[in-house]
Amino acid sequence: MGKTGDQAINQKEQLGITVGINLRIQLRGSKDTWNGNLVGMAADRYLIAEVPAIPGLWVKLHQTNNIIVRYLRGGKAYGFYSTLIAAMNEPVRLAFLAYPEKIETVNLRKFQRVPCLIPAAVSMNGVSHQGAFTDMSEGGCSFLFDQSGAAPDLGVQIADEIVFSVCLIGSSKEREIRAIVRNVRTADKRTSIGTQFHEPGDDLLESIRSYMGKVGNLDVP
Repeated sequence: MGKTGDQAINQKEQLGITVGINLRIQLRGSKDTWNGNLVGMAADRYLIAEVPAIPGLWVKLHQTNNIIVRYLRGGKAYGFYSTLIAAMNEPVRLAFLAYPEKIETVNLRKFQRVPCLIPAAVSMNGVSHQGAFTDMSEGGCSFLFDQSGAAPDLGVQIADEIVFSVCLIGSSKEREIRAIVRNVRTADKRTSIGTQFHEPGDDLLESIRSYMGKVGNLDVP
């Protein structure tokens, strides 16, 4: 995979991976990649991925480290070499991959993020929705929509321009923050978006830095 400012972690540390996550699978020596999904695992033993028809995959059976797997989670790109240890085509096409001995990570986020729970509203296409910031950095935030009542038709798309209304910690004044949607996530009937702040002013950045300085080093259980 090559080194590009990445960090190697050993097998005993968590992969940062969960069932259902999208995997990018590549055969070593090939330029092509295929999408798969993690459907199961046994820690320190193997991973199980549902995969499409990959030409030449079964030929790699038991050939050491001939499979390259990459995935994204929590603002980091992960990658590792693995070995195809078993495969099946029916009733679904599954690949059993050896648990990696080493994982390489690259932090894709330019700014450190800290968890938070700050009530806020977001205006999209002239409609306001309630929710909360669930993490925040100088560059953007994650926003979780309040869907405790009848689930609204959010209609949010990547690259949408939105406006937050929020009182940041330490301030009693509500302020507007313009942002651009960078990702949309739905899980357990809850929708959240990852956003990038659009031309934040110096006063906003100072407020965020102040908040992060107060909570960033807290040991939250």
